[in-house]
Amino acid sequence: MSAIPFRCVLLVAILSVLGGTADAQPARVQAERSASPAARQAPGLDRHAPEAGSADSLRTVSLREALRFFRENNLSLRRAQSAARALEGEARQVKAYPNPTLQATHEPHWRGDTHQSETYLNLSQKLEWSGRQARIASAEKTAAAARARASADSARLALQVTEAYVEAATAETRRRRLEQVTRVFRQADSSMAERRNEGDASGYAVRRIQLERARYEQRLAAARLDARSARRQLALLILPDEAPPVAAEPLPGATPPSISRGEAVRTALRARPELRRWQSAVAAQEAARRAARQEAWPDPSITAGYKRQSDGFEGAFLGIGLPLPFFDRNRGAAEAESARLRAAQTQQALARREIRNEVRRARAAYASTRRQSQLLEGDLLRGSGDLLRIAQTSYDEGEMSLVELLDAADAYRDARIRSVNLRADLWTRYFSLLRAMGQPIDLP
Repeated sequence: MSAIPFRCVLLVAILSVLGGTADAQPARVQAERSASPAARQAPGLDRHAPEAGSADSLRTVSLREALRFFRENNLSLRRAQSAARALEGEARQVKAYPNPTLQATHEPHWRGDTHQSETYLNLSQKLEWSGRQARIASAEKTAAAARARASADSARLALQVTEAYVEAATAETRRRRLEQVTRVFRQADSSMAERRNEGDASGYAVRRIQLERARYEQRLAAARLDARSARRQLALLILPDEAPPVAAEPLPGATPPSISRGEAVRTALRARPELRRWQSAVAAQEAARRAARQEAWPDPSITAGYKRQSDGFEGAFLGIGLPLPFFDRNRGAAEAESARLRAAQTQQALARREIRNEVRRARAAYASTRRQSQLLEGDLLRGSGDLLRIAQTSYDEGEMSLVELLDAADAYRDARIRSVNLRADLWTRYFSLLRAMGQPIDLP
């Protein structure tokens, strides 16, 4: 048998695997999704399940499941929510009235052999009327600001989870692509060695195939390490301690929708929790300033009681106590609250400006990546397929060497990996834009 038919067989094997990558992915996705119900148990999945030796046997989670597990298990989110609940408790406590004071007093008196005594039973109550409503309003607005801050922290952490999910899904796709190409060169290496023993292949061709296989084996090993690391990072963010790594489902092949800059900015100024936080903070400081000014007029105390003397006289009494604001009129506290109010108003204006800039940057980055993705997945990717067909024809006609053919296959592989990376950037920037707009992160 001549060397040319064998080269044609080798070329067909390479092209069938490389060109069939897109066709093989849906079947792999379906297989992974069929295993995902096991991962949809309790948030912890199976804490004691060992990590599978094969990536395909790992349990997979969808983006929606990952975000649900995050809300149930993430410690940083729990801390932010606990801080908000603490301020809510303080706001409820401010509404409580001060407790009355009950006091019993007995006063014995002696003068020689004469003995007298007086007994008092007092009930005192402080009346809060100067700044009570303002203090309550300030505490409630402070609690509302804490809830908005916890919501903003949740959105920020959810974006981190989403980015980890995209990285895990992309790492799995890179690994699968490299596994398919590496299998081709493993088979080619074995076949080429057999052909050399039969005298149908040169030593140079055998060595060239071995070097190419070694290069892809190294790439595959690095891709597997990256995939394992991405799985662990995803599990760390969404699952309890000691939980096994989980794999992410592949990213959708469809392109996310286009979002205009005006729509993005309007939505952000309406929905961003950071703006609600500073709006509540400004209202809280306004109420705190009113309370500080009103506290210049002190709260009175009313005292009522019963008195009995040893000579038989007894009766009830009523008194009122009113602190006189001669020296302390709470002016320093009022000035401090006014300064804090101005600082909160300034921060609110800065937050609006920063959110506008953040949305514009996120939208511009997303729009640019979306255009690049459409271009690459259209003209450029079809061009790489033409390159392989041209290489196949030239190789069959003896116009291209084996090295040139392998270079063409390598260029095709680079185009596919570049497409995978660009799709990861596309979804990452789409989710970042949703976060900048204050919208829930989810697939369209």
